[in-house]
Formats: sequence, C-alpha cells, structure tokens
Amino acid sequence: MAANELIMHIVPLQRNTEIVTLLKSCGLSVEDLHENSRTQFFGLSSSSGLAGVIGVEHYGTYGLIRSLAVHVTFRSEGIGRMLVKHAEQWAKKQGMTELFLLTTTASGFFSRLGYTDSSRSDAPEAIQRTPQFSSLCPSSSQFMHKLISA
Repeated sequence: MAANELIMHIVPLQRNTEIVTLLKSCGLSVEDLHENSRTQFFGLSSSSGLAGVIGVEHYGTYGLIRSLAVHVTFRSEGIGRMLVKHAEQWAKKQGMTELFLLTTTASGFFSRLGYTDSSRSDAPEAIQRTPQFSSLCPSSSQFMHKLISA
C-alpha cells in the first residue's frame, strides 16, 4: 500500500485516543466526550492512521452532528462529504428525522450539503440541553439543520 493510501471503508468507532488526537488537532472540543457518551463515531482510515471522523449524538428524532474532522493530509479529497453522507444514512436508520450542528468555520461546506442556517432559539429542547449547544460552542457559532427524512 502506498504511503497514506486511504482504506475506503467507513466503520463505526468507539471513542479512543486516535479520535481525540485528530479532533484536538483540528481545534474541536473533546471536553464532553467520555466512554459512555451518546456520540456514535464513524471513521475512515489510511495506512498511516485515522484520516477522518464524524460523530452523531442521538436525541430521539433529532441528531447533533459533531466532531467532523479530516486530517490535514486528506483535506479536499471528499472525505468530509463521505463521512457526512454516512452519518446521515445511519441517523435515518436510527429513526432521526432532522440533524443539527454548530460550526465556526465550516458553514459553507455544510451549506453545500443541504444544511441551512437556523436560529438558536428554534432549536429543539433536547439539542439546547447538549453541552455543545449550551456551553462548549461559542455563541458566535453558526447553528444549522437539515431534514433527513422524506
């Protein structure tokens, strides 16, 4: 296998040191991630380690996308899009109908994937109670959502 060749199979992951390291290297918060977290992670690996990861927190019919991170070596290769699509498909199978997210840097990326701006005051109560929404993400973060069911 060539150096940094991608293994093109997205797999479910449990929170581990490799995920935490990638999230921190991308400037994302990890303070509320722990072993019994509500977050289901999915990752895409390369021959040299984790190339990208995404997490989805499940709150009934709502989900909170968090922790989308792609290693700098693999940016602009479509990994983020693949991970988001996979997370959306998984969320649908879990009975979620709408996904939410907070971002300070990736609103354009998520807009291209069908996410739209939303007012924080319109967030469902379950999402408002999350650490991401209530304290970890700055109030300047853009709040976005997407309906994922027909």
